Amino acid sequence: MFISVCDPHSADVKQLIGLLDTCMKKYLLDDSLLDIDIFSTTDELLASQKDYTLIFLGILFNGTSGLEAARQLKSRRKQPIIIFTTISPDHCLESYDLGVEGYILKPVTKEQLEKIFTRYILPAFPPTNTLNIYSNRLLFHIPVREIRYIESIGRKCIVHTANQAYETNLALNSIEQTLNSTCFVRCYRSYLVNMYYIEAVLDSEIRLVNGERIPLTLRKRSSIIQIYNEYLITHSAEK
Repeated sequence: MFISVCDPHSADVKQLIGLLDTCMKKYLLDDSLLDIDIFSTTDELLASQKDYTLIFLGILFNGTSGLEAARQLKSRRKQPIIIFTTISPDHCLESYDLGVEGYILKPVTKEQLEKIFTRYILPAFPPTNTLNIYSNRLLFHIPVREIRYIESIGRKCIVHTANQAYETNLALNSIEQTLNSTCFVRCYRSYLVNMYYIEAVLDSEIRLVNGERIPLTLRKRSSIIQIYNEYLITHSAEK
């Protein structure tokens, strides 16, 4: 995935790159799949021949402004996602008229960057074959196919497989986004279930093939049945 950061202030660039790296580590992604180019002027950015998926773009430059650069970038055949990063809210309305996807005020915070990351960067990564987590200070590479379900208890999660349960400090939302898989369904606020191991969807619970039962919220039952039926059709050869 090609990303560029275009900003005349090196300290701001360093901070943003650091936050991106933090997100990559949090979601246990291979950072070699993220190709980041840095530009200090918009003229350098506009002269690049790369098709960037996402551009973090400042607004105030000597020469071509960030607004004008965004206008030119959005007129190209392959339009990048553009996130403005600036110290002033003055250009917010004008920026959205250009069709940009985001406007972040500096200093960029971890929370702001993670929202951009999970919306625009994380979905670009292919579904993972293993869930890589730290449990009891050891790194485990758990094959996704072996995961029966994941439950959230307090600030921790427990990943259940046939042979072992792994406790991790990762949040359930983070694990769900990291898996990026259509094989899992969120049947309850605290449970993420691998549909491969579902035996039946009952009135108030899901029964797994090993007899375990996972609570099911009534208001989501119909949508979960639909998701599960679509899964069965798609993966019928595996069952």
